[in-house]
Amino acid sequence: MKKFSFNKIAVLLLTLVVITSCVEDDNFEIPKGISGTTEYPNQDAQFNSISAVLGNFGSNNDEPFTYEEEGPGVSEKYTEGYVVSSDEGGNFYKELIIQDSPENPTAAIVIQADKNPLFTQYEFGRKVFVKLNGLTVGESNGVLQLGRLDGEMIDRIPNTQVQSHIIRTDEVATIIAKEVSISDFNDALESQYIKLNDMQFNSNLVVGNATTFASESNDSFDGERVLESCATGGSVILSTSTFSDFKSLNLPANRGSIEGILTRDFFDDFYTIYINTPEGINFDNELRCDPLFEDDFSAGNLNKWTTYNVAGNQEWYYNTFGNPSDSATMSGFSGGAQTNEDWLISLPIDLSDIPTAYLTFQTVKRYSGNDLEVFYATDYNGGDPTTDGTWIALSPALDTNTGSWSSWTDSGQLDVSAAAGGNLFIAFKYTSTSSSASTWEVDNVKVSAE
Repeated sequence: MKKFSFNKIAVLLLTLVVITSCVEDDNFEIPKGISGTTEYPNQDAQFNSISAVLGNFGSNNDEPFTYEEEGPGVSEKYTEGYVVSSDEGGNFYKELIIQDSPENPTAAIVIQADKNPLFTQYEFGRKVFVKLNGLTVGESNGVLQLGRLDGEMIDRIPNTQVQSHIIRTDEVATIIAKEVSISDFNDALESQYIKLNDMQFNSNLVVGNATTFASESNDSFDGERVLESCATGGSVILSTSTFSDFKSLNLPANRGSIEGILTRDFFDDFYTIYINTPEGINFDNELRCDPLFEDDFSAGNLNKWTTYNVAGNQEWYYNTFGNPSDSATMSGFSGGAQTNEDWLISLPIDLSDIPTAYLTFQTVKRYSGNDLEVFYATDYNGGDPTTDGTWIALSPALDTNTGSWSSWTDSGQLDVSAAAGGNLFIAFKYTSTSSSASTWEVDNVKVSAE
């Protein structure tokens, strides 16, 4: 009887714990008694760096690689890293991101874990050991992840196994965000905690109106907001979950630095950044670097442009696809490759009081065909550009990956300061032949004074 009574009390206490843990309360505290281990879980275990874990996927022909369960003849295997994600703000859910060093990391990886919240035990900066036996490294949405293999998918580590696979140490390091520029983005940087300097949100989002992180009527799962570099003119998307605690806050209108995790969007179309909380944004400079001219084509038209058809039946048109959406698009394909020459020419851009000016834009190319040609002029009058205007050729970087719609390429800064003191016209010239007709999308066109 005594034993039965003890079990009932235990069940009652367990029930109270479960009920308490399900209350929606953001004021979590670090549980007592889990300060963390001070030594390696198994001195005889085999250590794998995060780079080596990622490398197993590549050496397995980019197919999921599963670590064997430990047993006779199979040693325990571990990796280690520092936590750089936090679900405290609701922007991450049942995933933990670790990198191999608190400063200047060389590799990082996402761990799928069926536990919420995670930050109460694995907070930002906490060093952890990860037992690899039984886990699989594979790709999901273009990002390498660790978890349990379920068919061809990387599933979460079951809740009951999280603490045996992710072992908390007693070390909490200060994480120093890795300073990079948008042009540095590559697969090796994915999942690392990075810092971008001299950034601001696109003026359409914050100048003259207020836009939230992720509470607009067209936000479904994530709010996607365009961040621009004042230094290079390049842009990147900030993604915020519509389940985050800060989704209804307004974007800051100033300029400064932002720290977050570099990853890919859900469809693996482009790089994006997720922040842990708004404290990762330090926009303390009130002087914005808004361009003299910009068009991300989100207005749904080409009203800032003149389209001129020199040859062929196809013309430049507004397209709902872009980076991240909307673009000016031209294709000379219609039932086969067609011969075309088509110009997309900006309306006059006033540089009368500007000593220097720079053009930036992004392109994506699909299918084989001629490259775009890019020009500027100061004396165009609205006629046939082959005879109207003195067009000076520019040398931008253009997309060369004809097999992808997501290989958006920054043009680099193109100096158009020779037009200072008057009007500037920007032109994109498309040509195709009866044997090859590529598709070009142009987006995020800007002319800036710095």
